[in-house]
Amino acid sequence: MKLDCKEISINDGELGCEVTFSENEDLGSKNENMSLKEIIDSIGKYLLLQRTYPEDDLGRDYYYFETHDENLGGELEDFEIVLSRQSFELKFDSEIVEISINPSDKEFADLKHVLPIIINKRRGLIINE
Repeated sequence: MKLDCKEISINDGELGCEVTFSENEDLGSKNENMSLKEIIDSIGKYLLLQRTYPEDDLGRDYYYFETHDENLGGELEDFEIVLSRQSFELKFDSEIVEISINPSDKEFADLKHVLPIIINKRRGLIINE
């Protein structure tokens, strides 16, 4: 799967951490008057990487990814991520998600900071400056 990223969204909160690469820009408040179908259609292609933190000490972190293709998603286990200023790749099983990106300096710095958090410093992350 390939996509041309127009927007990178990075959230690092109390309950988890996530990065979304989207083919379309966020509509913000413009979607208030849209139907559900229009909102879903406006999302376009995307890749979401997420790590959720347990609600208590007995739980475990959950590592997850999803795409606009309902057949490409699931737990983030045996994988490799390669990040550069021009691209982001997620390789798993026999699949490769290739995303062309053009991040600002701040977005690239944020990606370099948050990706190790999302994967919990497990193997499989390569960052090419």
